[in-house]
Amino acid sequence: MNPSTTQQLIGNVCAGLATLVFLWPLQRFLWEWARREVSKDQWVMPALYILVPLWLLLMVALLCVTASGGFDWIRLSRTKLYLLTVAGAFALAMASYLFIGLYIRPGFTPRGLYTPVLYLVTLSTVLLVVGSLNPKLAAAIPTQWLLRPWAWFTAFSLVVCVAVGGYWIATNGVRGVVGFAHRISNLGPASTEQLAEIAKLDPENDFESLLWRANGDAGSEVREAATARLRSHPQFLERLSSELESGHVEPALSFVRDATLTSAEQARFAGPARKALQRWVDRIPASNYTTKENLRRLQRWGTEMFRVLPEKFAGTGVDFTEVIADFEWRLEQ
Repeated sequence: MNPSTTQQLIGNVCAGLATLVFLWPLQRFLWEWARREVSKDQWVMPALYILVPLWLLLMVALLCVTASGGFDWIRLSRTKLYLLTVAGAFALAMASYLFIGLYIRPGFTPRGLYTPVLYLVTLSTVLLVVGSLNPKLAAAIPTQWLLRPWAWFTAFSLVVCVAVGGYWIATNGVRGVVGFAHRISNLGPASTEQLAEIAKLDPENDFESLLWRANGDAGSEVREAATARLRSHPQFLERLSSELESGHVEPALSFVRDATLTSAEQARFAGPARKALQRWVDRIPASNYTTKENLRRLQRWGTEMFRVLPEKFAGTGVDFTEVIADFEWRLEQ
């Protein structure tokens, strides 16, 4: 194998950029979402915003390896190898996506099971590219041992993707494919229909529904539209205070956590927010009356609230110390 200067340049740059994306935006994403109380699939679109450029970069780098003859040992024509490289990069991207989902919502399994795979899938690909395109470096740090294990894992991922995709298409048919594409398209920036739906919600009768749409897990356009709609309520301060004191705790506290509050709003909501947290803590079940996974979810959500809210209301004179102590005590039981 004798890569050209152009192949080396493009492949190395793409591999380097992919490594930066993996080590900074992706790790930051995993750290943030592991601490959130995740419902449904709010994490999907932020994950795709990172995974798509990451694996596009690695796909280009792998195509440079293919062009330089790095995969000629597979004994296929160069055109077929190009197609196989693109399919393999897609399969590895899907494997990364799967393990990110398992990491964010691990259920009863420890996250430590999934972290090594997330690192190995990406960094082994980077190492393979760098070793294949830089013969002098490969002579000092051999990477030939990595080639076949990486190829076997890629082939396995590709077979799984084809099998699962084929089964899903056979089960759901064309209508299912169209519906899936529609859902994916709606995960991005808010559509005109979504914003129009928010505009139809009445702040008086749909206050809680607007609160759910205004929390930090929603898209920015949806969140801003819902927040503006909430603030259009003529008695916004009193209504949100009432929600905090006696309504549904989670959406009201999530809104207070994520919204930018004025000084007047901070002063008005500090006491009700403390009462809301106390009501929520009082409902934490004993460990023998619930599952470990539910306790972990409650711990993550509560920890995030107690990390943000006391600091947010620091200048109001409202003390959260007793509520925090009560929260920690209940989790120890």
